[in-house]
Order: sequence, then structure tokens, then C-alpha cells
Amino acid sequence: MTDSLVDVALLAFGGPTDLGRIPDFLRSMTGREPAAETLKFVEGRYETIGGGSPLPEMTARQARALQARLVQELAFPLRVRHGFLYAEPSVADCLAELDGHEVLALPLSPFGSRLTYDKYREALDAAGAGHVPILQGWFAGIGFVKAISKRIAEALDGCDADEWAVLFTAHNVPLENVLEGDPYVEQLQQTIAQLVALTTPGDWRFAFQSKGRSGGEWLEPEAEDAVRMLAADGWRKLLVVPVGFVSDNIETQYDLDIELRGFAEGLGMEYRRSLAPNDSPYFIEALADVVIEHLAHRPPAHGHGGPHSHGG
Repeated sequence: MTDSLVDVALLAFGGPTDLGRIPDFLRSMTGREPAAETLKFVEGRYETIGGGSPLPEMTARQARALQARLVQELAFPLRVRHGFLYAEPSVADCLAELDGHEVLALPLSPFGSRLTYDKYREALDAAGAGHVPILQGWFAGIGFVKAISKRIAEALDGCDADEWAVLFTAHNVPLENVLEGDPYVEQLQQTIAQLVALTTPGDWRFAFQSKGRSGGEWLEPEAEDAVRMLAADGWRKLLVVPVGFVSDNIETQYDLDIELRGFAEGLGMEYRRSLAPNDSPYFIEALADVVIEHLAHRPPAHGHGGPHSHGG
């Protein structure tokens, strides 16, 4: 029998750690063989940011830091392992390492969307972990908001916030998802409302980035359109806050720091970007609070935790 009372599966989308893993990553994510043109396009982007995604290593660091934090806070044996939807270690690999009395899944996707929550649920079910609860709904928690606000303060580095226009960005999703009741945008807006109140920028916008290449209707405005509007309003200092991402990845390091930066500087704007929360102590504390909150409010276990726990 395991010594661990509670085990946590920290889950994320994943990413290719080097150029050679890109075909497998795309295959896993799309369910089909990538076209040569797509492969060349994606490889070119990863090559520009150093050849691979920083996300897998960051997720491993987040898992180690979260385990240390939880053991310190709870003072009982506990393990945190990480797994990915579209890379190694898989969700099933992650769960194979966890055999605590109670297992919880904590996806690194604070904002609820069918594109995220349903994928994690499917992966857990496919791994025989249908009873494992998914901890969600922490998008507006004060700890998460504080972690982002600290990153904003670091990026401003002592500058007056009211001299800067802030652009909050999140990954785009198909318009039909939101029309069908997906809570993604509403949840993002709740988090942003708290951040604006905390940071009081000179002006701000919320826009979407990194939309898919599959056509169809997507959410608006897109990031470049929002930057164009801010420039037209006379703003010359732009701080981009990728509120939709908890770890830096190709979409922050390429789509924002290369493409959007080039666009903003072309309009005569100074560009800065706040880091994603990554493994900052504030973010790790926020994740620990999500786990502790769940454990404090779950129904009493009947002999053992797993099947009798419910998602929060």
C-alpha cells in the first residue's frame, strides 16, 4: 500500500521539446498526419524561439514546486506528478505513478472551455480514472489574480501604470463554442476585471491571439486590431499581459514577442510583455490553495478517497 494520502496529477497540453518531436506533437493534437506545409510552418516558429517549447520543462518545475508547497502546508505524504494531453509523459503515464488513497487532477487551464476541460476528462476516462475529480473554477481566485498582478508589476519595473496601455490576451476559440454556452470568455472577463482594478493602467483592451488555421469564425478583436486601436488613440507604451496562459510557450514567445512586438513597434509603440505565472511562488501558492480548498470541502471519504470525491 502506498504511503501517500493524496496524489495530484498536474495536467497540461504539452509541447515539443525539440524539432524532432514536432510531427508527433501535431499528430497527437490533431489526430492526423501533418501536411508538409504545416510542418514547415510550425518548425520555423519553434526554430525561432530556440528549437522547442519551454512548456514541458516548466510544467515539471511547477509540479516539483507544488509538491514541496503542499507537503509543507499539509504535513502529510503527498505526491504531484505531471502529464500532458499531446506529449510525453501522457496523462496515463502520469496516473500510473500515482496510487495515493485519493487522486486529484489539476489542469493548468484555469478558464473553462470544452476545448480544455472535456479533453482532460476524456484523457482521464481513457486512462481508467473516471473517478478522479478535476479541480476547476480557480480562474477568479485571489491567488491566481495576485500571481498575474505581480508579473505585471515586474514588467512595469517601477514605471507609472497609467502611462501604459495594457492589452490582455488569451488564446482564440471558434465563435460557435461561445455561442453554444462555453464559459471561456466570461471567465476571462472576470479575471481581467480584477486585474484592472488592481493595476489601474492608463487604458486597456482584451483581445484574442493565436487563432487556428482551419478557417471558420473566431472571436474578435484579434490582438493586432486591438494594438492598432490603442495606437490610434495615441498610446505609445504597450504592455501585453497573456492572461490566458499560465506557462510561457510558443504562443507567448513567438506570437507575442516576435509577431505582435514587430507589429506594435512598427506603429511606433514601446512593447513590453509580462511573463506568464510559470513557477513563481505566488502562482504555486495559488495552485496549492486550489488543492487545499478542495480537500477541505470534499465529502467525507468512505474508507478511501478516490471514487467518493467529487470535482470542485
